[in-house]
Amino acid sequence: YVYSLIDRLCNKLWAAGVTNPISYVEQISYLFFLKMLDETEAENERDAKFSKRPHKLIYAGDKEKFRWAAWSQITDTTRLYKFVRDDVFDFMKNLRGREEIRKLFEDAQLQIPDGHTMRDCIDLFREFNFLDLDTDAKGNLYENLLRRVGTQAQAGQFLTPRHLIRAIVKMVDPQISQTIFDPAFGTGGFLISAYEHIKVANSDPKNVVEKINGNGQLVKRGYGDRLKPDQWEFLRNHTFFGCDVDPHIVRLGMMNLILHDMEDSTVERRDSIAGQTGKWDDRQFDIILANPPFAGSMNTDRVRDSLPVISTKTEVLFLGLMIQALRDGGRCGVIVPEGLLFGTNKSHILVRKYLLEKCDLQAVISFPGGAFKPYSGVKTSALIFTKGKPTKKVWFYEVVADGFSLDDHRRPTPDKNDIPDLIAKWPKREVSGKSWFASIEQ
Repeated sequence: YVYSLIDRLCNKLWAAGVTNPISYVEQISYLFFLKMLDETEAENERDAKFSKRPHKLIYAGDKEKFRWAAWSQITDTTRLYKFVRDDVFDFMKNLRGREEIRKLFEDAQLQIPDGHTMRDCIDLFREFNFLDLDTDAKGNLYENLLRRVGTQAQAGQFLTPRHLIRAIVKMVDPQISQTIFDPAFGTGGFLISAYEHIKVANSDPKNVVEKINGNGQLVKRGYGDRLKPDQWEFLRNHTFFGCDVDPHIVRLGMMNLILHDMEDSTVERRDSIAGQTGKWDDRQFDIILANPPFAGSMNTDRVRDSLPVISTKTEVLFLGLMIQALRDGGRCGVIVPEGLLFGTNKSHILVRKYLLEKCDLQAVISFPGGAFKPYSGVKTSALIFTKGKPTKKVWFYEVVADGFSLDDHRRPTPDKNDIPDLIAKWPKREVSGKSWFASIEQ
């Protein structure tokens, strides 16, 4: 029922004329959130009652009317629509003490076209209860919804395949007490994967759940039960940072973080490479993980002048920014178009020089041409590097197959998957038919 709920909601909105995937995914996100918030608050109210512990309730007193359980019962569809659009959204935008909720509804607009469509959507939630789902299931549910955003490929707004994210995170290996930044945050895939990675590394092995996913890759889930209270506090409140320029995408990403229990992460709408210099420009991080957009061309007048290499190409600007934003000793895993590795454009050469002189480029992982289909056919590679020492030699690995067919359908092919071999060879940088070293001279 959970996954058919998404299909039915999308179909309802599509039939009502909300045909832009970002728009209908965003509208469904609002409904998810309003329902989930009501359920969570109801549970908090019960806990407060039985434990006799004070809990600051969102819907206390005359605010009861703003909860899903109350307004979803309004039978007059015109009144229902007007109340949600004007009163519920306004209540969420001005909620005191809940910054993550206010951010989620900042500039939010109800685009469900009419009360009848809204009534139909609300009725689909009748059998649905978020509290019955664990965090993994909620996250998977939302990821399933986010895949529909992929049709916005022209804007560079497509999901990075999650199996590639997990491989890069595993290679970079973020640790507890390190700060982690994604300057092109999107829907939060890298930050969520890093959070899961740290929890697994700090879990009793008996409590780690292992499963093989559709493409034959081992995925682990852990509870972080070996983390001390102060480590949990740091992980929740001071570890994860992200920016993205598109307010709609930021909203979807924030929702994704909330559904993965990461609501206290620091995420902002911001153009990482353009505009005025601000507080973010002086910040440095221990870990940077990203798949920045590389379809765009920038007007150099807009480029932030604090960046080390000025270019019209977004991939050059982002790579320069990430090197600059890393602390000495910090590590980065970033996906780049292969043109950045081999391009003869002046800015491509400059940013490669900057990378090799400022950082130890430890690995270049070449992904197959179809890895981002159906959204993009561009050939990409991942760079893994550490800042502070110049490069002496680089380990290359060519991923010929990633566990999915390399056409638009991307069907699972678990028998054709080089990623487990990549992960196995990475610690000792083993040389094989698919991996080799190149010296800095080469």
